[in-house]
Amino acid sequence: MENFKGTPGPWFEHRDGFSTVYIESRIGGGMIQEVAACGPCDKGSEQQSANAKLIAAAPELLEALQFIINDCSRMIPKCAEGKARAAINKALGE
Repeated sequence: MENFKGTPGPWFEHRDGFSTVYIESRIGGGMIQEVAACGPCDKGSEQQSANAKLIAAAPELLEALQFIINDCSRMIPKCAEGKARAAINKALGE
């Protein structure tokens, strides 16, 4: 992923007990890096799990958007390209 300085993907979910879903990644030497944690939500564990799934998908989503912009830009409408670039910039902190 271009310019991404965060923990490399893939990221995965790991529920530890009842209250928290962790988003983690395997890093060098088989160690696990915690990327994020989703605590209890006002709409319960279904909402909490949905939040964790979206966060865990972030590296693949960023990679897909970068691919679309870099390799398919002639085939997408300008309005979609603008939204994709805005999302990429937000993910990269630009």
